[in-house]
Amino acid sequence: MVAFPDPLQLVGLGLAGIAGGFINTVSASGGVVALPAMVALGLPAELANGTNRLSAAISTLTATWKFHQAGVIPWATALALVPAIGVGSLVGALVGSGLDPAGAQLAVAASLAIVLLLLLLRPQRWIRAEENPAELQLTPLLHLVMLAIGFWTGFISLGSGTMTLLALAWFGRQELSRANHVKIVLRAAGSLVALVVFVARLQVAWTWAVPLTLASMLGALIGSKVALGEQASRWIYITLIAVIGLELLLCLSPYRQILAAWAL
Repeated sequence: MVAFPDPLQLVGLGLAGIAGGFINTVSASGGVVALPAMVALGLPAELANGTNRLSAAISTLTATWKFHQAGVIPWATALALVPAIGVGSLVGALVGSGLDPAGAQLAVAASLAIVLLLLLLRPQRWIRAEENPAELQLTPLLHLVMLAIGFWTGFISLGSGTMTLLALAWFGRQELSRANHVKIVLRAAGSLVALVVFVARLQVAWTWAVPLTLASMLGALIGSKVALGEQASRWIYITLIAVIGLELLLCLSPYRQILAAWAL
């Protein structure tokens, strides 16, 4: 049983939760902030990995609710992609423990570097809404890509949120803010699958998870206002650049041990 966090740890969890919930809603995965923060505050990496799943699930569900209230989620389209993400995540979780952490770190870093290069080379391609149709293009290739991203999410969480958003934008031919409306549904579904797995493994430190989750809900509410604003795509693009940079640093930092744990 993990002890209840002390006042300093609570402050750290609160800040990490707000940042994580904001990032989950506006761009990619808030775990890039929450995971190293919990490890730095003294929680073992394998418990930090599981503990983050409650805040990830609740913050993405909070954002989904806000997006639904705004009427911006194309539910039929989003739900059509959920099975690919879910199946991929489950399979990835089951086989993830047999992977070499060092090799995984290299693969994550390489893929994120490529994504960052694509984002920086043609920024207007990602920001300008009028260049893309309103409806997400559901194709067999997009389903296959989502299955692969789900598998990636199953054994390494780092970078999966970024890849989900950009896959929707690239293969679904969506501008970032519209792609983000679908991404949040897929992230909520994947986070719920992950939460079940980590709860079953007894890898959730509930005394840390609850304050982190409450703070992440606040971050998600703040992020929803940004993600639904007029400059949403620009904010999403800027946040993505920052998140990918953090993810690359995480791959090379002392906290890279997080990647050795099973992460959905």
